[in-house]
Amino acid sequence: MQSLLSNDPAWWPVINASLVNSYFEVAACAAVMYDWGLTFGQEVELVWRQRWSLMTVLYLIARYGGIGFVVINLLINVPTIWTGTG
Repeated sequence: MQSLLSNDPAWWPVINASLVNSYFEVAACAAVMYDWGLTFGQEVELVWRQRWSLMTVLYLIARYGGIGFVVINLLINVPTIWTGTG
């Protein structure tokens, strides 16, 4: 399958908007992972070492399900541009 390459300037704003959007998505994912790393010690102390309840399970599903969703969404939706090299 061949790709269609266009040098039409009408597409440049769309390409730039997509590029900026992907930067924001990557930055948001990095911020979520950084926050998770900062608070993991407190989470172990306050959640994992306590008696388990329904709220504990719901918290863990929301926390790790959300992180998994963000990472999978990032991998699927952030556009990549193949340059033909490598």
